[in-house]
Amino acid sequence: MGEAAREAGFSQRTAYACQLAVTEACENIIQHGYGSEPSGEIEARIRASSGELTIELLDSAPPFNPAARPPARPWTSQDPPVGGLGLIMIHKVMDEVKYRRKGRRNWLLLRKRAPSPGA
Repeated sequence: MGEAAREAGFSQRTAYACQLAVTEACENIIQHGYGSEPSGEIEARIRASSGELTIELLDSAPPFNPAARPPARPWTSQDPPVGGLGLIMIHKVMDEVKYRRKGRRNWLLLRKRAPSPGA
């Protein structure tokens, strides 16, 4: 995933942020989707082009829409919340987050675009 982000032309910092967002999405699928299941699969499709990185995650866990932007929760650096910030982080890092239920599978699209020159 990091290599694909670098192929898209992203800095090491942006590549790491994208990796973190994808890791969080996968962790949510495992923890909240498959939860009590003894096993489950996540299929990852990664595409890189100049200035754009697209990740598709497919799983057969129960339906869950992480594309709905969660409300921001107030907190301070002295009293940060434990858990519950993953979706907020995914939406902050990625430029596009889409979800669909396709048959018996969840389809999650995460996309990051490089800023336009002069933007």
